[in-house]
Parts: sequence; structure tokens; C-alpha cells
Amino acid sequence: MQIHPVNALTVDVEDWFHICGLSQEPKIDSAEWRVRSNVAKLLALFAAHNVRATFFVLGCVAEALPGLLPQIASAGHEIASHGHSHRMVTKLDPQGFRDDLRHTRDILESQSGQKIVGFRAPQWSLRLQHPGLLKSSRKRGIGTIQA
Repeated sequence: MQIHPVNALTVDVEDWFHICGLSQEPKIDSAEWRVRSNVAKLLALFAAHNVRATFFVLGCVAEALPGLLPQIASAGHEIASHGHSHRMVTKLDPQGFRDDLRHTRDILESQSGQKIVGFRAPQWSLRLQHPGLLKSSRKRGIGTIQA
């Protein structure tokens, strides 16, 4: 009997200037953004090899580039949340975290047409030591969390 391994492939959709720890998001001219061309390259590569992935997308990227999510979703990939502006979860209070989840989920769902069930915390900043935050995320409809 031959065993076929199950593999998971994920992509964080953010740009070079989305650095954790900044007090505010830098103002970068859209001509300097690299995420659009890099996602296009990945989509072509994945299509050539019949590969599907989960794309963890920042809400601010989706807002700035509204055509990006429809491209990813129409290629058969799952869309999940990476938060709105790449702020570490530990820098948010519980209400701020809930608001960030809700706001980002609404953006991603409206653009992709998919129900958003996954979340990956920026810089892996959500830990099991934050049980209240994990619980609040489930209440917001985000069911799969990668800490």
C-alpha cells in the first residue's frame, strides 16, 4: 500500500514594509509595493503544478489592492486572515483584537466571496498563554488559529 503524505502550503500576503513593532503603518507609494507582482508569480507557479494553498492576507493589503483577493480566490485558493495591519496581537487589548478580527474578516469576505475561518497572528504573537484572546476569536467566527 502506498501512502500519500498530506501537505499544507501557506502564504503570508504582506509587503516588505509590513514590519512588526512599528508604532504606525508607514506611508509607502503604491508603485513601491511588491506584493501584487509576487502574488501573481506565486499564482502562476501554483497553477502550473496544480497546487492549492491558504493565503493569509493582511486587511490593509486587501483594502489597498482590492483586485488581489478575487484573483487568489478565483484560482481556487483559501483566503484566511493575517490581521489588518500586521500589529502583534500582544500589542492589542482584547477589544482591539476582536475589532481587528471582525474588521479584517469583513474586508476579506466581501472581496473574496469566501467565509473566512483561519487566522495567523503576525510574528506568531498569539500564544496559548492568551486563552481569552483565543476564545474571543472563536466568537468572531474565526475558527482556525495559528499562533
